Order: sequence, then structure tokens, then C-alpha cells
Amino acid sequence: MLQTFVFDIETVPLPFDDSFDDVQKEYLLRGLSEEEDIEKQKRFGALNPLLGRVVCIGIYIPEISRGVALSLSDTEAEETVEYENHSVKYKTFTDEGAMLAHFWQGLEEARYSSFVSFNGRNFDCPFLMLRSAVLGVRPSINMMAGTRWSFRMSGKRFEADHIDLADKLVFGNGFDKNGASRKFTLDFYTKSFGIKSPKGEGITGYEVPHFFADGKIREIAEYCVRDVVATAELYEKWNALLRF
Repeated sequence: MLQTFVFDIETVPLPFDDSFDDVQKEYLLRGLSEEEDIEKQKRFGALNPLLGRVVCIGIYIPEISRGVALSLSDTEAEETVEYENHSVKYKTFTDEGAMLAHFWQGLEEARYSSFVSFNGRNFDCPFLMLRSAVLGVRPSINMMAGTRWSFRMSGKRFEADHIDLADKLVFGNGFDKNGASRKFTLDFYTKSFGIKSPKGEGITGYEVPHFFADGKIREIAEYCVRDVVATAELYEKWNALLRF
């Protein structure tokens, strides 16, 4: 049985003082003088694969109610937890490149009927591919294949649709600030569709860097899993009601 691959990532900025030379720092902070603006610019590193790193990859396969969270930590460990409606394997790595290589290897060894994300085309996919390349890891599939009208995941042995719900729920119309095709956050969509929000248990994406700095890796992993489970449930709504 072919399965659906729902995915999400969590990222943090690279340590600014230790990761860039003086020329790079000057380039990144050029034109900024206020301390508040400088710190804000540093935080934006979490949004770019040259300035940030992946600290968690969440995966969920709805057909078998099974999830995986790959996380960056100080120690390597693996544990499977059984929840009420699904199970999750938590696996930690001490090296980001090794974590990404493990992720790509898993994609190469399996085939999926479709890939599902929320804003994956604009963020998760390019971040994973470019960050992997920076670390010398070659992605096993092309996450950016296709066009804005026909997203595809392309591997050696397969091609599968990529359902980016952030795009599908506005019918591919892009950003409309106030109209019917306005884009909302995952939190807003899940609440609107009667799905439990992944943001309701003490952490949001904005807080991930602070949690990572405090060594709260498991909390980040659990949050990422909640994101992919909610994305999977939102996908089921879209698939049943709006897929033509």
C-alpha cells in the first residue's frame, strides 16, 4: 500500500558570532544601527539555510498512524512512544549532517503516493535541500520539481504529487490580504476546520530557538509531531471536501 508522507521542519539561527567572518557579519548587518534591529536580523537566520540549521524533522504517515521525529541533540538516543491514536519514534543525532543524511536515505528507500506539507514549497523543501548541500549531503529526491501549478517530488524510481496545503487552500492564487483567497497560518486553518491546533501546548515556532538553547529538544520534537499530525488532519479535510 502506497502511503502519504506528511512532513515539517523546525529551524534555528546559526550562532552569529561563531558562524560568520567579519565580512559576512558586516554584510548581514549593513545599514543597521539600533540594537533591536540587529537582534531581529540575527533571528531571521532561522528562515534561511545559509544562516540557520535544521533542529527537527517531523514525519507522519496517516495510513498507519505512525510518526517520526528526527532531532539535533547533545546525545544520540531512540525511543518509540505510544499515544492514544498514534505512535512516534523519537530519534536524536549529535550531527546535523548525519540527521539530514538519515532523512534522505529514508526517502530513497521508500515510495509514497503523495507528499503533504504546509508551506513546504516556500520553506521546508528549499531549506532542506540547500542546507543539506551546504553540509555536503546530496538530497536523494528533488523536492522542488514541477511548477507552481503542478508540484512534484522526483526521485530515482518515482514521481509523486506534493500537496502544499498553504497553496491549495487559496487555490493557487497567492497572497490576498483581505479577500477570499487570503493565506492564514496552520493554527488558524486547523481551528477553522475543527482540528486541534498544534500551538496549544506551550510552544510555537517563534519559541523554538529559545527551547533549543535551553536544551528542550524533546519539547521541540513533540511540537513538530503535533504540527505534522494537524497537517495530516487538515489534508484529510481538503482531500475529502476540496480536491477535484
